[in-house]
Amino acid sequence: MPDLSIDVVAKAAGVHRSTVSRAFSRPEAVKSETREHILKVAEGLGYTMSPLAQALRRKTSNIIPLIVPDITNPFFAELAKTMTQAADERGYQLMLCVTNGDPAKSDGYFTAMQAMYAPFGIVAPSTKVDTEALKRFAFGHKVVVIDRVEGDDSVPTVTVDSRKGIMLALDHLHSLGHTSIGYVSGIAGTHTAQDRMDAYLELTAQSGSTPVVLDSGSDLDAGTRGAEHFLEMDNPPTAIIAANDMVAFAVISALGRSGLRVPEDVSVIGFDGLALGARFNPPLTTVRQPIADMGHIAIELAEKQNVDGSVDHIVLEPELLVRGSTSEPRK
Repeated sequence: MPDLSIDVVAKAAGVHRSTVSRAFSRPEAVKSETREHILKVAEGLGYTMSPLAQALRRKTSNIIPLIVPDITNPFFAELAKTMTQAADERGYQLMLCVTNGDPAKSDGYFTAMQAMYAPFGIVAPSTKVDTEALKRFAFGHKVVVIDRVEGDDSVPTVTVDSRKGIMLALDHLHSLGHTSIGYVSGIAGTHTAQDRMDAYLELTAQSGSTPVVLDSGSDLDAGTRGAEHFLEMDNPPTAIIAANDMVAFAVISALGRSGLRVPEDVSVIGFDGLALGARFNPPLTTVRQPIADMGHIAIELAEKQNVDGSVDHIVLEPELLVRGSTSEPRK
């Protein structure tokens, strides 16, 4: 069988190739009975017009890039999963773009976004958003950021109330009787990372306690380093808050290798609400971000901006999930 093309379909259907093209790209320009005949012939041959070809013809597409820094982090994996469903429900196709933390790759994806006439894109950054790059590509009105964007209200955003989340974690540990609570950062330099650190420092000081930052790094190894710092202390805190669940897992594992038990010897609480946390040993107490809601809302914000030009900034409420990694301090 010859390679499938518009010419092959046109010959089989007995029409001009331009008629086949219009049947796929501008169906309103073709008589209904002619279009149905062409589509039936095309289906019999197994021919479909590529999404890229349709985008080039219509100068629009249903492809939505989701730009994330690291797909090995379960947070971004769960975000991609929920956003795929949200996109499908609205007739879009999600295209996952992984930067590995390289800003140059983001520029490349923005260029591809232009070439494919993507209606909008979603950015979940690993660093503070490069608003200059958005302006350079004229994407301020076509991008939704899953983080806070400082100094530029023209970009729609959706994030979680990090301060409220840290407050929930501290209140839970205080209710158990903990008065000395350490903190490990371990998430990249986004506004979210800074918000959580600032909230910990402020709220701990307000409670009359002394903040104990075990590690302020911006990588997953911060969990291990934080645990090592904890083990070197003469009077270590009785509980640890980790800036995300992956760091909390690393803290628990490192403490376990040193013979300390969680929560018997030290309580540990995370921040994310990853599905993996419920299956960890011990099951992780954590502040849950509504990851599924983030994906749906991000697409809704982008669609709304396309329709009426509005720019919204949505801050979602976190929720405390109490599991087995926190308990009263050892007497």
